[in-house]
Amino acid sequence: MVSWFGPEKKSIEQLREGGLEGLHWIYGTYSQRILNQCFRILLSKEQAEDVVQDLFVKLPEIIAEFRGESSLGTWLYRVAHNMCLNRLQQAKNRNKLEWENAEELAPRSQGASIETRDLLGKALAVLDAETRSMLWLKEGEGVPLKELSDIFRLPEGTLKSRLSRARDKVREYLEKEARVERL
Repeated sequence: MVSWFGPEKKSIEQLREGGLEGLHWIYGTYSQRILNQCFRILLSKEQAEDVVQDLFVKLPEIIAEFRGESSLGTWLYRVAHNMCLNRLQQAKNRNKLEWENAEELAPRSQGASIETRDLLGKALAVLDAETRSMLWLKEGEGVPLKELSDIFRLPEGTLKSRLSRARDKVREYLEKEARVERL
């Protein structure tokens, strides 16, 4: 059981009591990171924004499901992750999901050129949605392995293996592109 402190505890209690004041703090604290996670899974800005909106609209209802076995952030990541995977599955079943350019996926670092971000986005796009999400949370958001284990409900050893394979795939793609560019 994780202990809650300060504004997080107060916000959870407010939501559970039917007040929406806590929703503002939770949204302000977690929405951007959850949006980034959803971008990495869905490869679509609009789809990611829809999931985040749906999550925070449903949050007053589903907060009762939060048992405190992990941090609120971990729980929100897990809920958002599942919502994204459900959306992908529904789209796959209907065959209607429109993928945007992979450049949406690339991190917006100050020193990276547009070409570098585009190439990195394309490299990340070769990964499946769950693996891309894992890699982004670990490398892009700096989420600790223990927390990733809670989010994905996988042992840490399994996560390490999957992250290593994902890095190898991205590296392989980037090396292949570098060879093609030299030709």
